[in-house]
Amino acid sequence: MKTKITLSGFAGTGKSTVGKMIQEHLNFEFISVGNYAREYARQEYGMTINEFQEKCKTEPELDNVIDEKFKKECNSKNSLVIDYRLGFHFIENAFHVLLKVPDKSASKRIRLANRSDETTNEKAIQLRNQTMRDRFKENYGLDFTNDKNYDLVIDTDDLKAHKVADLIIDHFQKSNVVTKIPSVNFHLWQPCNMRCKFCFATFLDVKQEYVPNGHLPETEALEVVRKIAAAGFEKITFAGGEPLLCKWLPSLIKTAKELGMTTMIVTNGSKLTDDFLKENKKYLDWIAVSIDSLETENNFKIGRAITGKKPLSKAFYYELINKIHKYGYGLKINTVVNKINYKDNLTAFIEYAKPKRWKVLQVLPIKGQNDSKIDAFKITDVEYTHFLNTHKDVEAIVPESNDEIKGSYVMVDPAGRFFDNAQGTHNYSKPILEVGIQEALKTMNYDYSKFLNRGGIYNWNNVKNQSLRKEDLYYEK
Repeated sequence: MKTKITLSGFAGTGKSTVGKMIQEHLNFEFISVGNYAREYARQEYGMTINEFQEKCKTEPELDNVIDEKFKKECNSKNSLVIDYRLGFHFIENAFHVLLKVPDKSASKRIRLANRSDETTNEKAIQLRNQTMRDRFKENYGLDFTNDKNYDLVIDTDDLKAHKVADLIIDHFQKSNVVTKIPSVNFHLWQPCNMRCKFCFATFLDVKQEYVPNGHLPETEALEVVRKIAAAGFEKITFAGGEPLLCKWLPSLIKTAKELGMTTMIVTNGSKLTDDFLKENKKYLDWIAVSIDSLETENNFKIGRAITGKKPLSKAFYYELINKIHKYGYGLKINTVVNKINYKDNLTAFIEYAKPKRWKVLQVLPIKGQNDSKIDAFKITDVEYTHFLNTHKDVEAIVPESNDEIKGSYVMVDPAGRFFDNAQGTHNYSKPILEVGIQEALKTMNYDYSKFLNRGGIYNWNNVKNQSLRKEDLYYEK
């Protein structure tokens, strides 16, 4: 999801004027690196911008001072339009635009702008532009005039500034009709029959403020699924809470499948019955089971237990795996590594279960979700690595550290709003049914590169297995 716009180009291309127009239209904050550099040159050195740029040729560290300031400031915010020639290189989650104009037109524009500190004749403009280009090439190894660095390139010579702004806004919004991330997790049900103390999706805030029952009505939940499908998402995962507590979950699964999406549920497994497995074979592709430990005492300490008091047994988990395989579902197992279980060894169980994916997540602190109990479960990177090393020979393992988790999932909350966790808390959009998918996504901070790096793309189509033989569904209890 691109939440910023960067504007690059030589002097006189209209970056500042266009940037301010975009600011007004989208209600973005406008930041001009050129204005900052101009003010920095005046205050620190008593120089004009031209004089300062000559100084930068012999003192390239001055460029670094400016770049570091803006890289830090701009990457910590969303909803920005940034006048920055090297924005394409330094600014993340941005739609990058290059503006062009002939030197003659640039000279005229600068002259009309009454910039007293800038030389305005065409030859001086040409020399200034070449100096700037050469300096950046020498200092950074980058050519900011290369069209290939940008999402959009516009020759502004014969265009009014408002037309240029309109073109940029149109292309920016079209690029965000749907995030590039093709899968979405719909946390449709806040209630849960377990009490996992580290849970980073309790949604108590959502229940208290928006949906007293902890979920949308069936008709609205179905409409959210339809809109998600219409927006082009390829896979939907129904999660909670515990989604199997939702009576109309089968209807949601069927609707999603009929609209062309790969379907998955994430469940603690306690409510996964033979009847459900039989009835949903046609429409449900994947079942992800949350299994943190096979040790009863560990699960009790974690809260991975019915009402927090009755952990599921080791035998139950083996039998559950057998049932999922029996009906031919794609199997995924999720394990949250925390202070209680990081020394566990699940190798034998995982090798028996043969999941297509074993997602091993580092326990994640999220403000507003698990603040009161998370300290007892947080682990160091060394402890997380210990668990990974214990299971380094398990082929299906997919590790996800805290950094890899944050900002890499497209998620919808029980109130039907997109949310992200990029900043260590839940950032919610407006309701999808109120403003639509595109508008709701605008305020989200989803990182496509993180999604790819954590292995978010895999072969999730055609996953169903043929029923296993009875002799494959047996283990020594």
